Amino acid sequence: MCTLIAIHRRVTGAPLVVAANRDEFYARPAEGPALRESASGATVAPRDVLAGGTWLGLSERGVFAAVTNRRCPDPDPARRSRGLAVADALAAGSAAEAAGRLAELPRAAYNPMNLFVADAERAFQLVYEDTPVVEEVAPGVSVVGNTDPNALDVPKVARAMEQAAAAAVLSPDAALDALADVCRSHDGEDGPLSDTCVHTESYGTRSSLLLVLSERPDESRLLYADGPPCENEYLDFTRLLRELSQRARYASGEIPARMAS
Repeated sequence: MCTLIAIHRRVTGAPLVVAANRDEFYARPAEGPALRESASGATVAPRDVLAGGTWLGLSERGVFAAVTNRRCPDPDPARRSRGLAVADALAAGSAAEAAGRLAELPRAAYNPMNLFVADAERAFQLVYEDTPVVEEVAPGVSVVGNTDPNALDVPKVARAMEQAAAAAVLSPDAALDALADVCRSHDGEDGPLSDTCVHTESYGTRSSLLLVLSERPDESRLLYADGPPCENEYLDFTRLLRELSQRARYASGEIPARMAS
């Protein structure tokens, strides 16, 4: 995934609003968002079929995590998949706990990556270049691409930062609509890779996801476009958030098992 926009604790009524375009080789197989069970609990996430991890997800404990690959001319195929680092972050009980685990990642375990993790209270970003560097993110807009987070010297990032800042003063639904327009945009001036929605012969925007985590769980929303969002409609996957919430209530003993099936 090459463009992640996260608005944390700035949109009224929604602690986290996310827009994410995944840019990848067309030949790499993937599955769309689904409710996925693991030993650490349920998550809602798409899946990288090749390596078994994911590029983003939300856990039943309200932890969101997403990865972008940093530019690397010669990635080591023997290293652990970066998508598995997302799965590990989603196993944490909070964003702060996930950040602590990320800060202890071993040396040279992954190819270079950025990883963003947040819940309703706190947000953190990891920059991993053979060793982990984790920083807490102040409330506001974060744009993470394939270089340093919030790199304003990258025109695509700078445009997205400006557009997301404008969206942050809107209602949650209006903010989501504005971010969808950002994800569809082809306003780069330096070839297709400078666009937010990327199209090349063998590589491009494979999918796009929009997420609102509301203070009122019944007002949270999840939308997903399978393919470039300029050509494919965002479909409503919000039911997965309802199912995830139900799993969480079951795990806490709030509802009986027969109602969570």
